[in-house]
Amino acid sequence: MGKKLLVALLLLGGLDLSAQTVVQQFAAVSAGAGTVSDMDLVSPTLKGSVLIAMPVLLSPGVKVLSVTDNAPEGGNTYKEVPGATSSCPNGPLDIWYCENCHPGVTELKFHLSGHVKSSINSFLEVSNLALSSVLDGEGAQVSNGTATSAGLLVGPKIATTATDFVIARYSANPPIPTGVTPAPWVYKTSYAYVLDGPQGTYQPTLTGGKPGGNFCMGLAAFKTAASASTSRPAAKH
Repeated sequence: MGKKLLVALLLLGGLDLSAQTVVQQFAAVSAGAGTVSDMDLVSPTLKGSVLIAMPVLLSPGVKVLSVTDNAPEGGNTYKEVPGATSSCPNGPLDIWYCENCHPGVTELKFHLSGHVKSSINSFLEVSNLALSSVLDGEGAQVSNGTATSAGLLVGPKIATTATDFVIARYSANPPIPTGVTPAPWVYKTSYAYVLDGPQGTYQPTLTGGKPGGNFCMGLAAFKTAASASTSRPAAKH
């Protein structure tokens, strides 16, 4: 198992009144990963959640071949979001997901096409999403984009057909961006997201980046459950 340094632990506390709820989310660095990059979760996952795994490989030319986990009832099946794979000079990023997953996952493994020096893996567990056919259309991406002179990283556009959870995974030259526009995008240090986004077109713009710096970004949208109930409070740490 590669050495893992927890970069950010961003668990939401208390009841989220939104129909969609982020149960847990964080990003971690896996150093010296070889051809398998491991990711330990903070809390076991819940039944029926959608699990979203978003690796950034810090070695060019290497790809994620598959994602597996250790669900006690049997490993879940993860699918790659078509159209969301993006590439930067230092390596690619993509978005994988599992719908209606077996619960109790505490570890993910990213199986790679070659050796990598390290990877930055982001993870979200989201409840109250559709149990089947959760992906809304295909993803969108910007490869090797260039920030504006004001340090704005303009992402791709994605059109949705339902009330969706929209996620944008990005990688950028330091200094990393410090915010995102427009509302209702929520900024995190490795990604941004929209909860309960009504049908429409979404395009995040990250702010506070390096003027003229390179970046890449992948977008995906996931449909809400047909009838969502109030979820339990997220874990507090």
